Amino acid sequence: MKSVDSDTTGRIAGLDGLRAMAVLAVLGYHLRPSAVSGGFLGVDVFFVISGFLITTLLIREQRTRGRIDLRAFWTRRARRLVPALVTVVATSIVVAWLVDGDLLVGIGRQTIGAATFSTNWVELGASTDYFDATSPLLFNTFWSLAIEEQFYLLWPIVIVGLVRARVRAAPAAVFTLVAAGGSAALMSVLSASGASATRVYYGTDTHLFGMMLGASLAFAFAAPVAILASRRWHRLRLWVGFVGMAAVLALIFGLGHASSFTYHGGIALASVCSVLMVVALPGGPTSFTRLLQIRPLVWVGERSYGIYLWHWPVFLIVSELLPAPAPGVPPTLLTVLSVLAATAILSEVSYRWIEGPIRRNGFAGTWHALVGRRLERVVAPAMIVLMALAGFALATAPDRSQAQLSVEAGLRAIESQPALVPTTVPDSTVPDSTVPDSTVPDSTVPDSTVPDS
Repeated sequence: MKSVDSDTTGRIAGLDGLRAMAVLAVLGYHLRPSAVSGGFLGVDVFFVISGFLITTLLIREQRTRGRIDLRAFWTRRARRLVPALVTVVATSIVVAWLVDGDLLVGIGRQTIGAATFSTNWVELGASTDYFDATSPLLFNTFWSLAIEEQFYLLWPIVIVGLVRARVRAAPAAVFTLVAAGGSAALMSVLSASGASATRVYYGTDTHLFGMMLGASLAFAFAAPVAILASRRWHRLRLWVGFVGMAAVLALIFGLGHASSFTYHGGIALASVCSVLMVVALPGGPTSFTRLLQIRPLVWVGERSYGIYLWHWPVFLIVSELLPAPAPGVPPTLLTVLSVLAATAILSEVSYRWIEGPIRRNGFAGTWHALVGRRLERVVAPAMIVLMALAGFALATAPDRSQAQLSVEAGLRAIESQPALVPTTVPDSTVPDSTVPDSTVPDSTVPDSTVPDS
């Protein structure tokens, strides 16, 4: 199998720009859902990129080394994902505990879901409604990370099986394309059968098609499919990329989570259009790739993982400190700017001093570097204090919010009041004073026997 060409750094030019587009769509959806009603589709752009990139890396490893080292692959994934995740979880729990304990309702199961990369299934088991803005969870957005990690765990094993079965790239592309179609069809069928939007949206089985489409594209490049190797394609791919981008942007600003079309082809369409953007990247620079490589987009794209992790807990915490004027009212401009600034700073710190060093040097190598610079005297105590506070916050987290407790107290007060039972049952529902009396004095009744004056 051959793989996709990349630049001298091993990165595919333009992918960071697509990551930036995806994470900015998600931020827009969470901060201004009325304006960016389909911003949740940014996750599906991520899924396509992940399926394409991971499959490409595995194909490249098989081509260059003659085998795929699963342990090394999973170790690289752990280095890439776990350090920032642990930092966000521990820090968010402690800060939320200091700001408002209500933010920690359900935090125990959320932490378990984050630690085991099973948030989507854990929250489905708890009957969580992802689209319910009245009861947001601190780690609500981790559902997509769970699906990606489940993919990272199982997909390399599938590819190793395909290699050992001597399945060529072209049939593998067809296989993954069929799997993508099956997943999209299952989303539509479950939605039509009355399943909740959260079940349809959270399910690994129903939301796998984006990554499968990306994987199919990677196999298509490895085959290679004739059209992708033709000179005509190199002239067309510029326009294919822009068409895909225009379609995805139209869906991001036009689709809504409550629309039936969303689950009956809308998300799948966004994924297909994301494939059009990705397929236009390899093959040398074009105006499309140059657009995606402008400095601000690359900066955001390189930090997209940290931005995605941080933005939602930051948004909930800042919203407690700077609440909206009334329930249901969008966050103020000050809140939005504060969230964006805090997210940018935290993601930069994470990228520069946590994600990057551990990805390059590993956990042990990074720690040895800290020891060599005597930073362990600061870092180690800080980590211990942070973890201790996070553990205490977890142990003392409330089961229900103050609002829930107030409602329950009101209901108990109503139930504790004695019922008012009447001592006598009236014969009539009409008051006695309104019933005519036959003993009314004669002077009040005209008498026909009174002589005419």
